[in-house]
Amino acid sequence: MRATDALRVDGTAHLVEAARATGARRIIAESMVFGYGYGDHGDHVLTEDDPYGPPGTTPALEQHIAAMRIKEQLTFGATDMEGIALRFGLFYGAGGTDALLPMLPMLRRRQLPVADDHGRVLPWVDLADAARTVAAAVDRGRPGEAYNVIDRTPLGFAAHVRAAAEEFGLPRPMTIPLWTMRPLSYAHVMMRTALRATSAKAERELGWTPLHASSRDGLAALRAAV
Repeated sequence: MRATDALRVDGTAHLVEAARATGARRIIAESMVFGYGYGDHGDHVLTEDDPYGPPGTTPALEQHIAAMRIKEQLTFGATDMEGIALRFGLFYGAGGTDALLPMLPMLRRRQLPVADDHGRVLPWVDLADAARTVAAAVDRGRPGEAYNVIDRTPLGFAAHVRAAAEEFGLPRPMTIPLWTMRPLSYAHVMMRTALRATSAKAERELGWTPLHASSRDGLAALRAAV
């Protein structure tokens, strides 16, 4: 994740500088819920009042989480602008790097194995819902505030991938033991994570409601659209 982390730190610093140079009054940061930390959060539902950017449990994780922490610090620290952070869940939906979902070609070629979730869930958000939140934050977001932007139904990564395969009539992904993913360090850490959060603050203050209560509903809507 080094390149992504560099974008979060150096890229955000450049964007703040460019915003200042052009006289922008407000800057919206694309943050993410994994900044609350990887690992098992249990049944605790994370809100914006929970600590963001806790120290990583390994040097590599600390480098990665620090980048998310610094991105928000740069956003809120731009004192001559109104900084707002949107902490998105995992993206899916039309408009991604594939025409519909980046995972569909991989599922079609049976190149996307999954490890069972074993009760672990993650927050998701449809790309169109995420875009509507950005627009709402431009108009109604409170300066210096962060907002979780997720749907209302957390779902495990494997469950999401299987739902996509079912909706689009693609082969069911192969199930593999989680330990076999250790060489893919980021995927292994993410799939070991259990994280629940709420976007009640965004719904209350931004006047935003997700169009799809769950990624299953969003995938079904995508399938119906095509």
